[in-house]
Amino acid sequence: MAQNAKISEEVRQLDTYGFGAPNPVPILTENPKIFPYFKFEEYDHTSQKKGWKVVKLENEYIEVYVLPEIGGKVWGAIEKSTGNEFLYRNEVVKFRNIAMRGPWTSGGIEFNFGIIGHHPGTATAVDYKTATNEDGSVSCFVGNMDLPSGTYWQVEIKLDKDKAYFETNASWYNGTPLNQSYYNWMTGAAPATNDLEFFIPGNGYLEHDGTWRKWPIDDKDRNLAMYKNNNFGPSKSYHIVGDYKNYFGGYYHDRNVGFGHLSPYEEMPGQKLWLWALSRSGGIWEDLLTDTDGQYIEFQAGRLFNQYFPGAENPVSQANFDPYVMDSWQELWFPIKEIGGMEAASEYGVLNVERSGETATLGINALQGFKEPLQIFVNKKEVFRESLEMQPMQIFTKTFPCKDTDTLDISVGADKLEYTSVSKTLLKRDFVYKPEIKPSRVEQLYHEASEAMKYREYALADEKLTELFALDATHHNALILAAEAEYRKTRYDKALELANTALQLDTYNPEANYLAGIAYWAQKDALNALESFGWAARSIQFRSVSFALMAEIHLYRNELDKAERYAKKALAFNAYNLNARQVLLVVYRKYINADAFKKQLKKVFKISPINHFAAFEEILFQKEASASIIESIQNEFRNETLLELALEYLNLGQGKMAEHLLNLNSKDLKSNLYLAYASKNSEKGKELLSGLASSSPDFVFPYRREMIPVLEWAVSTHDHWKFKYYLAQNYLAVGLNDKAIDLLKQCKDVPDNDTFYSFRAKIMDDDAPYGDTHKDFETSLALNKSNWKRWDDFILFYLDHDKNDEAVALAKKGFKKFPNNYNVGLSYAKALVSTGNYAKAIGVLGSLNILPFEHASESKKIYDQAHIYRAKKFMDKGQFSKATALLEASKKWPENLGVGTPFNPDTRMADYLLGLCHEKLQNADKAGGFFEQVAKYRRHSDSNVVRNSLFKLMSHGKLGNDAAREKLLSQIQKESEDNQTAAMLLALHVQDGEKIKDLNESLNWDNRFLDILKYVAKQQ
Repeated sequence: MAQNAKISEEVRQLDTYGFGAPNPVPILTENPKIFPYFKFEEYDHTSQKKGWKVVKLENEYIEVYVLPEIGGKVWGAIEKSTGNEFLYRNEVVKFRNIAMRGPWTSGGIEFNFGIIGHHPGTATAVDYKTATNEDGSVSCFVGNMDLPSGTYWQVEIKLDKDKAYFETNASWYNGTPLNQSYYNWMTGAAPATNDLEFFIPGNGYLEHDGTWRKWPIDDKDRNLAMYKNNNFGPSKSYHIVGDYKNYFGGYYHDRNVGFGHLSPYEEMPGQKLWLWALSRSGGIWEDLLTDTDGQYIEFQAGRLFNQYFPGAENPVSQANFDPYVMDSWQELWFPIKEIGGMEAASEYGVLNVERSGETATLGINALQGFKEPLQIFVNKKEVFRESLEMQPMQIFTKTFPCKDTDTLDISVGADKLEYTSVSKTLLKRDFVYKPEIKPSRVEQLYHEASEAMKYREYALADEKLTELFALDATHHNALILAAEAEYRKTRYDKALELANTALQLDTYNPEANYLAGIAYWAQKDALNALESFGWAARSIQFRSVSFALMAEIHLYRNELDKAERYAKKALAFNAYNLNARQVLLVVYRKYINADAFKKQLKKVFKISPINHFAAFEEILFQKEASASIIESIQNEFRNETLLELALEYLNLGQGKMAEHLLNLNSKDLKSNLYLAYASKNSEKGKELLSGLASSSPDFVFPYRREMIPVLEWAVSTHDHWKFKYYLAQNYLAVGLNDKAIDLLKQCKDVPDNDTFYSFRAKIMDDDAPYGDTHKDFETSLALNKSNWKRWDDFILFYLDHDKNDEAVALAKKGFKKFPNNYNVGLSYAKALVSTGNYAKAIGVLGSLNILPFEHASESKKIYDQAHIYRAKKFMDKGQFSKATALLEASKKWPENLGVGTPFNPDTRMADYLLGLCHEKLQNADKAGGFFEQVAKYRRHSDSNVVRNSLFKLMSHGKLGNDAAREKLLSQIQKESEDNQTAAMLLALHVQDGEKIKDLNESLNWDNRFLDILKYVAKQQ
């Protein structure tokens, strides 16, 4: 009998490259989708030992490590018999600027819940708890609230005592009354080596925009399932589709080990493979993310087919996350050894088949103990049968006669583990986007508005809806969507007007009734809310949430019997409706019904072991010290968690409990604002408010709808600028931009806080007079000259407004003050290039040591401009030897700039200019060689005309390739009808100065680059 699994917790000292400099400027100016989170701006170049909590789960077969202080991620996993890290464990914690808030570190399994990309809590502490279970298994639960959506995710990492795999049991709950953005990918990592083969069933893959491509053999006959064959192009994102299989993974043929993932297809249909580019542009990230553990790949499992890319016209886009709904799913992560690959998998084991002409070899790697019959059929005829008894990680192999053309079927037990050589699981679903299948303009606008809402682009949604209503003022679904948009903005009267208009078209429409219900209840109109929810509950989609909201209304009114009745009605249709269960906890506590309370508490904790509301209810029921709730909250934003908990009690009409929690959260300014509001009709409220006026406004970040009336009262009661500043942020967070701008203007020049001026300058840059914004940046810097970010923001403001001399003067001072800050240094170099001081810019760039962020290219662009534009100045002077040295240097990829050389870099501009230089130097052979390089260059992606196509056209002319020249010119002419870049190249070719000027008003190409193109065009 297997020994019980073990779980332990310790603090390990790990080499850590830390991060810091949290930015107090509200992220509304940069990425409002993730407000109220803030960014971190600095990353360490050297490591220091730091203690990190590590939870270890272990049985006889595998070890699993969890880091609750780094997003709750699985740090790594090891198969004991081989020492194989079947999940890449990075032995250093090396944070780099990759995630939405910045810091991210590679390895293990990262849990991503939210809207897009690496989630905002990926590098910081989450809630967690450990458990030893009655069946001998152990569990570590990790979870956190996504602040912008108010949703809560949780993952149980579970290890059984007698299995060679571990589970991740995920749940994600939307406890808000609105649809929320839906994005989930569980991102596993594995080492990247040339012997790695991927076993990912499918016949195609989707790009981020939904475009379908062939898999595993691409249209150039490359087997992309072999890691080493991806040595082309940039980094890869393969979302593999087309096969109804439940497993995927990889195998290292040299080491004879591998890794795998298993989950029911309907739960995790997404199978993504991410590879850093195999060129140096990807290889540089090995150095940036680890010290000794080498490059890695990511095998990601997701709830949707691909990771959404905004703006793409494709049906593979986003999904809804309905209110009061919990999604849950299970995944298994396992090692493989000694069987050569993976052609089938189940919780019982992994099966592989290798064929070699006249024979086939079967390999089975058991993942748990079993005793089952093994049957092998060749051409439907049984050729082998054996009773197979195996233990976890035991290997069975069998070689038997079987030609490559024979059909082969293998089964272990009744549906325990099966393989067939005849594909039976390829899908008929068509993933190829057909642009000719287009909706009407009205329906297209509705789709675009709906997608924008899901992606939290509320201003864009408003634009699309306005355009739609101009075409069809009574579009039913658009009215409902617009009602939701107005509710989000807290314009409840307008939301009701739109919902009621929809109800004039269809009285029984459940969604319109639901939106009317939540709008009525936001105004505390219980009667009409209850009536509307009653109709909404007729629909299965809105039944449970409507009944739960009715229960909340009755509890708010202290109608305990009705609250209990409707909560139970909600649970009859959705047992995972935690809001309904929370109502029951309060009701049973108030009834002092111990049995019912404990029974309900047990159910809640079974569904959601890290549930702060239930934990606090238990404390209240047991009459324990209520402050102990604070200790159970371990995530980065304890204050926000306590405030959210208080608001839940307020929403249920439990004012005393809410006030108690707010008092526990005494260091949180927003909680104190609520306390002041609760006493708004007394001197106490005004005194509290006056005290808050002296607190620092940094990192307060109001964003909830519920906070708006509190702040509106504060602004009407106290004239201090900080309350206007807070309310402006909250208005922006919900989409009331005009109101926010007005409040920021009202603050005038009174504030004495650099963050305020920086925020106002950025948020109003496009709408305010230049002088006003300039003054705000100037004031911000004057108030805090020790913060490099204030300098950098001001420099970039000058550059954005073509005040290049001013940018250079300021950047020179800033770089002198912060000589080791590569952000300021890069802005200085950019300013120098903008003023034509290329030699100085090259010198500054050479002194920098840039830590890049994913997809960054700014540093190389500035480097190229400095070298090529300086070379052109030498060419204009006839100093062609000096020009050639600079042009050759421009083709390098200096890694101190945080870049690595990609495959097939496009150096056509530099090469063509080198050809011209060598012509002038009478080096005909060298000149011809460069023209030949330009003429032969092929881009790895599409074949559309781009700016550098002009150099190719000119090279064909230089080489006398008349047919190739005419073909490319014909393509440019054809694309010029819809492609402004092609139109510009055509205008340059025919030297149409007026057309060039007109086109560049929209293209806005750098005049120095345009001068080079004009110069080149004249050489034909």
